[in-house]
Amino acid sequence: MDAYSKGNFIAEYRGVYCTKEDDASESDYTFQYFFSIEGMMKCIDAITVDCLAKYANDDRNGGNSAMKVLVFNGQPHLCLFASTDISIGEEIQYDYGVDSLPRRTSTLQKCENINL
Repeated sequence: MDAYSKGNFIAEYRGVYCTKEDDASESDYTFQYFFSIEGMMKCIDAITVDCLAKYANDDRNGGNSAMKVLVFNGQPHLCLFASTDISIGEEIQYDYGVDSLPRRTSTLQKCENINL
């Protein structure tokens, strides 16, 4: 039995809307999702909001879900959809789309950046 079938809505990434320049909060960007819409960089800061989507993990190979920007009444909404069938207990993952994340830097690159 699947928890989510391919194409099913999983969750909305909810939080405080801001522009990139606002820098959302004083956090370390842990729960900030940056996206572009109509040529402007926007951010949703979910640090103070409880929503399932902020706990989905990164998978540079695409994972089993995808984030889509949908606009309702002029307001953007970040919605997570299943890109494959997802079983009960299976980790929900999607590609964050940010290659500069520290965990995406190879061990070799990290070692090369150390000045001894």
